Amino acid sequence: MMFRFGLGSVDKLTTKQIAQILNIKESKAKTVQNPAIEVLHHSQPQMREYLA
Repeated sequence: MMFRFGLGSVDKLTTKQIAQILNIKESKAKTVQNPAIEVLHHSQPQMREYLA
């Protein structure tokens, strides 16, 4: 998620770039990325409270 959204000191990268860095297929990067985004989406209320 740090690579995808440019969190911390990491630049924002595309799924293709992330796959190249991790030496995996782009489809595998997407299969890992999509559920992670869903978890973050459903955790939004708790994250807002945590970041406040």
